[in-house]
Amino acid sequence: MKNLILLVILTITLSSCAIIRPHKKDVDQGNVITASEVERLHTGMSEGAVRDVMGDPITINIFEDNRLNYVYTMQRGYENMKIKRVVCVFEHGRLVEIKRG
Repeated sequence: MKNLILLVILTITLSSCAIIRPHKKDVDQGNVITASEVERLHTGMSEGAVRDVMGDPITINIFEDNRLNYVYTMQRGYENMKIKRVVCVFEHGRLVEIKRG
């Protein structure tokens, strides 16, 4: 009888572990990109002016020095990861294209 009660308790405990998921922490990385910052960007700006608005990019592409890549990722718990991207392309030191993604 004692073994039966122990077996039932163990079975209930193990089965409840399969149902309950542990807490998963929110993870955000990169440059926080807000709509107001992106709206302040316009063609003709210098690279320094873009950095004043957006901040320094987290990643620097050493193969293409005429662009700044801003990336922000956010994953809340078990949800899918959300990615925001803004790429600023320069020619002769002036902003010529803003790519959003």
